[in-house]
Parts: sequence; C-alpha cells; structure tokens
Amino acid sequence: MVLSKRYYKVPANSILESVIALTIISICLYFAVMIFASVYTPKTSAKFYSTQNKVNELFYLQQIKSDSLNTESDNENLLIEEETINDDLKKISIQYKDSSQFKFQKSFYVQNPK
Repeated sequence: MVLSKRYYKVPANSILESVIALTIISICLYFAVMIFASVYTPKTSAKFYSTQNKVNELFYLQQIKSDSLNTESDNENLLIEEETINDDLKKISIQYKDSSQFKFQKSFYVQNPK
C-alpha cells in the first residue's frame, strides 16, 4: 500500500506549472495570430499591388501619350479625371476597377509647364 501511494501521488506544483505553461503558450499563440492577421490583409495581397501597378502604368501612359488612352476611356473600369487646382498645379485622379471589382483610386499632382 505504501508503494502505490508513492507512485500515484501527483504534487500540486506540477499542476500549477502545467497551468502556467499553458497560459504562456496561449499568450504566444494569440500574438502569433494577431501578427499573422495584420500581415495578411487585402492591402498586402498580390492582387492589390497588381492593381496599383496598373494605375501607375496608366498615369505614366497618360503623361507620355494621352491620345492612346482615349481608346481605353471607353472602358467602364477606368475613370480618369483632370482637375486644375491653380495655374501651376493640376490634379489627375485615376480610378481603376479590376476583374474582382476591386476599386483602386490614386491621385497624382502634376506641375503645369510655364
């Protein structure tokens, strides 16, 4: 009987250590999930960067040869607006909607030549 008590006795310290260890592990997992969720947002997806690059490309094409974008102005997914802020500054807003219907809008400010 004395022999069985010695083998089946669980000290309270080991239960307390287990609870503390599980608490630390759960806190670490919580931070890992929060970091993962903040890194993988729609703004960090490859589709977002692809759409942003397309808008930048359209802006530079419009600056180089604006008549080539007249054929693309019939496109319902593309909207280019020019607004004169003052004599020296012009605002160009490009709104592009990709195949997943994600709207990306970017404004460019261009200095008018004197």
